[in-house]
Amino acid sequence: MTKFFARIIFSLLYIFSLLPLGVHYIFSDIARFFIKNLFRYRYSVITTNIARSFPQMRYEEIKKLTNDYYRHVCDLIFESIWDLGHSAVAVRKRITVSNEDVPNSLQQKHGKILFVMGHFGNWEMISGVSVDRSVRAKNSYVSNPVYIVYKKAKNNLSNELIKLLRTRKYKKSGSVGGVLESNEVIRHALKNREQKVAYVLIADQNPTGKNDPVVTFLSQPTYMLSGPEFLAVKLKMPVVYLSMRKVARGRYHVDYKEIAEDASTLESGFVTKRFAQLLEEDIRANKVNWLWSHRRWKRNIL
Repeated sequence: MTKFFARIIFSLLYIFSLLPLGVHYIFSDIARFFIKNLFRYRYSVITTNIARSFPQMRYEEIKKLTNDYYRHVCDLIFESIWDLGHSAVAVRKRITVSNEDVPNSLQQKHGKILFVMGHFGNWEMISGVSVDRSVRAKNSYVSNPVYIVYKKAKNNLSNELIKLLRTRKYKKSGSVGGVLESNEVIRHALKNREQKVAYVLIADQNPTGKNDPVVTFLSQPTYMLSGPEFLAVKLKMPVVYLSMRKVARGRYHVDYKEIAEDASTLESGFVTKRFAQLLEEDIRANKVNWLWSHRRWKRNIL
């Protein structure tokens, strides 16, 4: 029954997605008015996160950044829906890419590769870098299977819908791969040890913390997820930071930076700290593009 309802919602979203992007932005502007002015969606969470991250920022600047963020998050939602029903070529036209030789050469040498990225830009459109199968370079990592790794949602309906949406976005470009639960990555990698494959993890930080490493991130001690480094060390994989920044409404630029060629040879914690540093640099350069409406720091670190 859960899968049935998920497919109904998916079908409705798909029909809506066929509208031109300009129409989606009209809906985005309407949604922004309601969530900003009437519902004040997570207003205190957003302003608190911003104020703690940028302690020198004045009240007027915090207020402006918060207002701009509401537009960004609404655009993110409707762009992601639009992406669902449009071709890989149409999506790729809205994404420019630089330094793709970094992951390409690492994968050619090592076979497997791990990408880490944050909730920055519009990560739901990241499949747009795959382009269409007919125009891919043979030595490009996107010519091989690419898997988006995600943590299973507690709600079964949400989990099924996420899998349907993200699988569709990868399959429409003729890509092999799709979505993979985080607890399946090691087993999948070992089972396909001879295959060239890429895994993409959206890591950010762990808001609750437990046994995760602590780094200074956005002016405060922060628990960072240890999963990406654990996987990279366990499987002796190269790690690449994937940056996706907004350059204009509906336009994004993807850039790649090597973090490690073989994570298992580096000091413990290096991969996590370097990822946090690169993500923070992106956020500080383009503050509005991070997902400020989540409770990023649920536990104080003494």
